[in-house]
Amino acid sequence: MKDRLSRPGDSIYVFFVVDNDASTGKPWCPDVREALPVVEKYFGQRGDLEVAVVSVGSRSVWRDPGNIWRTSWGLRAVPTLVKYTSTGEEGDGVVQSQLVEEETKHEDKLGAFTQQDASAP
Repeated sequence: MKDRLSRPGDSIYVFFVVDNDASTGKPWCPDVREALPVVEKYFGQRGDLEVAVVSVGSRSVWRDPGNIWRTSWGLRAVPTLVKYTSTGEEGDGVVQSQLVEEETKHEDKLGAFTQQDASAP
């Protein structure tokens, strides 16, 4: 991640989702099922922005209070779209902002969330 945030103001997006259910082949979380196509379409139309999609695991893994995504990454819910932005400071030097659950399902909210990084298409 640090190589993508080498200059102050550089940003990257990470969309945290869940594993697919083995019986359906679709994400086990209904909110992720609804948000994933919206986020993929939005970023697919924005060649100037990149998003990494990361799974937080199966239902049982995600619900474990000791899950690394909860403890080390500070996630409270899925789906969550996080924007990491370099401050240019030593050490971490990264700030984050988030869209969580319902907010990730709306293209207008995605647009407002990403608008400061690039002009609209």
